[in-house]
Amino acid sequence: MTLPSTSPRCRHRFPGEARSAWWAFAVVALCVSISPSVSAAEPDAGTLRINRLCLLGTHNSYHIAPDPLVATLIAAAAPAEARAIDCTQRPIPEQLGRLSLRHLELDCYRDPDGGLFSKPFGLHLAAAAAAPPPLEWQGELAKPGIKVLHSPGFDFRTTVPTLEAALHEVKAWSDAHPRHVPIFLLLELKSDAYAPPQPLPWNDEGFAELEATIRAVFPRERILAPDDVRGDKPTLREAVEGVGWPEVDAHRGKIVCLMDNEGGVRDAYLAKSDVLAGRLLFTSVAPDHPAAAFMKRNDPQGAHDEIRRLVDAGFLVRTRVDAGLEEPRRGDLGRFERALSSGAQLLSTDLPDPDTRFPGYLLTLPLPPGEDRP
Repeated sequence: MTLPSTSPRCRHRFPGEARSAWWAFAVVALCVSISPSVSAAEPDAGTLRINRLCLLGTHNSYHIAPDPLVATLIAAAAPAEARAIDCTQRPIPEQLGRLSLRHLELDCYRDPDGGLFSKPFGLHLAAAAAAPPPLEWQGELAKPGIKVLHSPGFDFRTTVPTLEAALHEVKAWSDAHPRHVPIFLLLELKSDAYAPPQPLPWNDEGFAELEATIRAVFPRERILAPDDVRGDKPTLREAVEGVGWPEVDAHRGKIVCLMDNEGGVRDAYLAKSDVLAGRLLFTSVAPDHPAAAFMKRNDPQGAHDEIRRLVDAGFLVRTRVDAGLEEPRRGDLGRFERALSSGAQLLSTDLPDPDTRFPGYLLTLPLPPGEDRP
């Protein structure tokens, strides 16, 4: 392992603590020393398993904050929500490059005929006030295909309008940096809205379109799918439990698709095969489920000990190091620290880049192992 440098991108700002290479190394130690049998100095990049990675990524990776007028409309009905969504993410290539993020979250809506989300209700209300806000991507929104946005009625601004476009951005960056560790794409399949338009439900037809969209951009050999992790084992759980995911070096330059949904949408996706045979997405299920390989545990404080147990068992866990911008507003890094010490591998934030509104909040992890600075 190469010690992280002491450049600003490799330092962590904690109240009362010096920013130093030592602290960056301590963070790495927290991420890879998950059980007594693993030491901070152990894994070189050649033998490191995917479930020993510790990767920072973004929540709502496409999001652009609502313009002031629409934000006022949202705040009138849901003030807490208006505070929570007041952030804008950098374009995907910049997140992967300058920010060295390796997992993204995309909210996906079906739109097989096109145009379903091209006239959001918030835009209509703002136009009535003679101050229509910007709506990027009108042409793309009119075309058929899965759309990427937070909420179609009001919180509709996005850096990338379609899943296909987002995948092309990821692939272009991946093609230019083929030694990257696997990039994790967490896909939330949405079908609800607080205002018109009303989205379509996710069903077998939608799942087929979703997987076809992914395959149209990434060839199968560039996707680490459930079948690849399961190998010759009867279930995913048996493949990873006590052993872990495959080695990083065998899957550099690939993507891993994860389903954010639990409940009915997840169960419908699993109906075809309870071990996800032939599927492209991993699902968050109970640790005793045949498809168990990945779990969401979004509260690293309340679920800290449970996350430790899941990670020790070989599972991959995604958690959130902040939520609703509450931690950045307080300059509170306690949740981030708990996420690190839990051993969760995928750490999601709304604020991966310094924000002048929240000067006491800066999250950075060392460059993923075996990668060069872009």
